[in-house]
Amino acid sequence: MSREERSALLGPEEAKRSASSDRLKLAQRALADTEELGMGIMGDLRSQREMLARSKQRLNDADVDITRGSRVLRSMALRARANKLITAGVAAAVFLGLVLVLFWQ
Repeated sequence: MSREERSALLGPEEAKRSASSDRLKLAQRALADTEELGMGIMGDLRSQREMLARSKQRLNDADVDITRGSRVLRSMALRARANKLITAGVAAAVFLGLVLVLFWQ
């Protein structure tokens, strides 16, 4: 077999190998691009998870503050009712005292 015949026979095989190699390189580039995109998405998801965690903590803190404020308001309402009752009692005692003083005179 001569060199020319051999080249003619190997030519199609070499073209197939070259085409396969090109397809493999394209697939590797696509894989690298996809991996880069995936890493970017993972970074975005990580930052969103951290933001959600901070938001959850702020919400929990606000809930604690609202609960504390609610307790303070309830305590203030109870004291206001007690003060009203005491004021009414003192007013009734003063009125009764005036009535007694006027009655004894």
